[in-house]
Amino acid sequence: MNLSMFMLLRKGLTAAAILSIILGLNTVSTLFGGEHPGQMAPRTEEEKPRITKENAAKFAEEYVRKNATDGVFKYHDKNTGKDMELTLDRVHRERLSPTKTDEYFVCADFKGKDGNRYDLDFFVQGTDKDNLRVDKTSISVHKVNGKENYTWDYNKKKDLWEKKAIIVEKEYPEPAKREHPGNP
Repeated sequence: MNLSMFMLLRKGLTAAAILSIILGLNTVSTLFGGEHPGQMAPRTEEEKPRITKENAAKFAEEYVRKNATDGVFKYHDKNTGKDMELTLDRVHRERLSPTKTDEYFVCADFKGKDGNRYDLDFFVQGTDKDNLRVDKTSISVHKVNGKENYTWDYNKKKDLWEKKAIIVEKEYPEPAKREHPGNP
């Protein structure tokens, strides 16, 4: 094998190694991060939930219906200070995810009386379908008109899902240019 073939082989193997590392990191990111909790979380056999996705979905719909007045579910958004009047559009059954034993993540779409569309996240907890509850402290506005307020990351060390705020850069008007401070 001559030197030029050796160099080509070396470059090819280096590129393959770099690609493997990138794909490997991407796999780790996919396993432990996502738009919704539980989507990619590894689960062990003994952590299988005792409630089903359908149990959680039906309970979520029932919870909203029971806590609505004339079909309007009222929710106070702690982050914006807004009181919202919402109508349930649907529970995303395809996004329901067991996050730990006896707990499911729920994502639901609502229509607001203000004309906006809201995606609320919350957790349904319980040991069986007849013993379910919503963790009211976990309800939060994930999206407004499709724009995310946060994403979810799995913290392997703490063994829990954490919200990660989406940093939005604010646009500031360009300050007036002055030759010297204090002089117009």
